[in-house]
Amino acid sequence: MSGKIKIDDGSGNYTILTNAGSLGSDKTLTIPNETGTLNLQSGSVLQVVQGTSSTQTIASTTSFTDLSVSVSITPSSTSSKIFVIVSHYALITRDSGLAPAALIALVRDSTILRGDTARNLLGEGGQMDYPISLSYLDSPNTTSSVTYKTQGKVVNAANNERLFTAAANNLDSIVAMEIGG
Repeated sequence: MSGKIKIDDGSGNYTILTNAGSLGSDKTLTIPNETGTLNLQSGSVLQVVQGTSSTQTIASTTSFTDLSVSVSITPSSTSSKIFVIVSHYALITRDSGLAPAALIALVRDSTILRGDTARNLLGEGGQMDYPISLSYLDSPNTTSSVTYKTQGKVVNAANNERLFTAAANNLDSIVAMEIGG
């Protein structure tokens, strides 16, 4: 059965729109009788954007440097929140037999959201690799475009420590979701 959208003109008269696809049973959609935009409930997902990269990046200093993924999103309201989910496949190496260590931070534009303690990646021996995930609910308080990205650094560059992302031809990704405030 085709679904229908019924539009009431306010006096009980309906205009019926049909869709060739199946919507299941008939649905009634109530839209306010005013000029403007439809106001979704607080907590609704308003938009989702994703950035991916299979390009390997290397962080080999004790200062944060950009890693392989970033995404830009423009909030529709200053009260919106942005939920960010990051997935990296990381490889940490070190010349000596000591455990290599690196940090990954989530950054909005130039502001670190999850500072130096964002992720302490400790390996055993001279190398460690594994997938890592970060998530964060941000309140950017703007309707201008914001960019979310990750940055990484090693703990001890003297022993040729290196942090590789998108290692072994894996895909790194970052997803930003606008949540209505």
